Amino acid sequence: MPELPEVETVKNFLETHIVGQKTLKIKIIIKKLKYEIPTNINNKLSNLIVTKISRRGKYLIFFYNNGKALLCHLGMTGYFRICQKIQKKKHDHIVFFFKEKILVFNDIRKFGFIKILSTKDVFGCNHLANIGPEPLSREFNFNYFKKKNSSSAVIKNLLMDQKFVAGLGNIYCSEILFEAKISPQRLVKTLKDNEIERLIISVKKILKESIKCGGTTIKNFIVSDEKIGYFKNKLKVYGRLNQPCLRCCSIYKVSKLYLAGRSTFYCSNCQF
Repeated sequence: MPELPEVETVKNFLETHIVGQKTLKIKIIIKKLKYEIPTNINNKLSNLIVTKISRRGKYLIFFYNNGKALLCHLGMTGYFRICQKIQKKKHDHIVFFFKEKILVFNDIRKFGFIKILSTKDVFGCNHLANIGPEPLSREFNFNYFKKKNSSSAVIKNLLMDQKFVAGLGNIYCSEILFEAKISPQRLVKTLKDNEIERLIISVKKILKESIKCGGTTIKNFIVSDEKIGYFKNKLKVYGRLNQPCLRCCSIYKVSKLYLAGRSTFYCSNCQF
C-alpha cells in the first residue's frame, strides 16, 4: 500500500496537471471499488474547477469551487494517469475530462475508493477524523511523543498506528527505526528522552528524503504511466534479509521478524 511519500508524490503530480482546471465531464467505467463510485458524480462535479489538492495521511482530497470535495484512497494498486485522449486499459474505473487532458483512475485490486463530501465535512469524516498529526508537522514533536511514553505498545506498532501519527507504513517504519538505532521490538515506555528525540528526527529525515526521490517502488506504485520511487535504491534495511548491515558492515546481517503480521527488518546489533 502506498505510504505518505508515495501519496505526496501523487498529490504533487496532480497539482501540476489539474489544479485550476475545469472538470467538463466525469464518466464511470467500472463503479466497483472498495465503496462503489457515486453514480451522481458527474452531476455533482462537472463544470467545476479543481481549486486545490491536499493530502491527509494516505488520503488525497480534491477541492472544488462549489464547496464540494472528493476524498480518494489509492488502496493497494490504485493510480492516476494523465493522457490527451482516451486510451482504455483494463481496470480503469473512472475518467475525468478536462479541456486539454484526461485524468483516469485505475485500480487492479479495487481496494481504493472515491467519495464525494462537502469541504466543511471532509476532515471530520470517519476516514480522517481520528488520524494523528502529520509526521512532518510541528505538532509531531517530542512533547507529543512524550505523552505516549507510558505506553506498553511495541514501538514499531505504535508508529504504524494511524491514530498516533498519519501516513507511516511498514517500509518506512523499518527504515526510521534503523536510522534511529532503535529496535522495532522495544516497548514505548522504555524509550529514553534522547531516543525519542532521535526517533522524531529520523521520522522527518526519512520521509523528506523519500519524497525527494518520489517515494519507494516495491510492487505497484505508479504515477501516471511511469513507475517511479527512487528511494528504493536508498533503503538501508527493508528487504535486505541476511545481507550485511550497512552500519555494522560485514560482521552482522539484517534480520527479519513479524510484528502485527508485518515483515520487519532490523539489525540486532546496532538497534537496541
